[in-house]
Amino acid sequence: MIRIAYALVLIVLLGAVGSSIAYLGPRVSQSGTPQASDIADLSFRAHPGARLPLSEKLIDEDGRSVSLGAYFTKSPVIVVLQYLRCTSLCGVTLRNLVGDTLKTLPLEPGRDYQLVAISIDPRDRPRDAAAATETYAALLDRAGSRAGLHFLTGSPASVRNIAETVGFPYRYDSLLDTYIHPAGFIVAAPDGVISRYVEGFTASPQELVTAFADAEEDKSQGPLTRLLLLCHVQGAPLGQWTVPVTAAFMAANIGAALTAIAIFIAIRRRRYG
Repeated sequence: MIRIAYALVLIVLLGAVGSSIAYLGPRVSQSGTPQASDIADLSFRAHPGARLPLSEKLIDEDGRSVSLGAYFTKSPVIVVLQYLRCTSLCGVTLRNLVGDTLKTLPLEPGRDYQLVAISIDPRDRPRDAAAATETYAALLDRAGSRAGLHFLTGSPASVRNIAETVGFPYRYDSLLDTYIHPAGFIVAAPDGVISRYVEGFTASPQELVTAFADAEEDKSQGPLTRLLLLCHVQGAPLGQWTVPVTAAFMAANIGAALTAIAIFIAIRRRRYG
């Protein structure tokens, strides 16, 4: 109960004053001019309520064949599509998610949630995934971190199937030797149904707990206005940062925080008595 109280205090303090930050990093041409078509082509195409292909085979950190469904048991699952060679926002997104958000929540990895990071780059190997697992487990700095953090690789066909179900378009740019793709992740229910999209490279504790609560209740995100964030390539223009904080948005955040608190307490009581 102490852990829950701690989480609720963090949610109220950090979530009630949350803001939306949008950054556009479109692909650049050889002349350095952003190509506007990439913004539309490579943004998330949300499929809330879709069921992930849990039978799809992937390779875990130890080089063993596993099904995606092996990580879907009784807890919400964070699914991040990224690649380990990325020199841009992939690492930033994961570091923020693990080190700045999950680390602040008194939740136990492997019991209260699973994080599954799937590489879109066929050059990534199990040894790369193993190194990433160690890095982010140390960053989370929580007993049992390895039980809840999983970095997977797979065949291009398997990964593409998962990405298409999520609505995560990506494309390899041979000129720059990089992948262009959206930044963000999804939260799915224990049965594999996509519950929420979290777009951008940061997520507040309040936003993540709300996503967990929705996933526990198997609720899909409605057609809300979402922020577009494309993973920019190294050397691309940084664009404009915007922080549209309004009274209405703050009120919505406070309301969401209170709702998350109520749902989260109910879920924990139901699961652990």
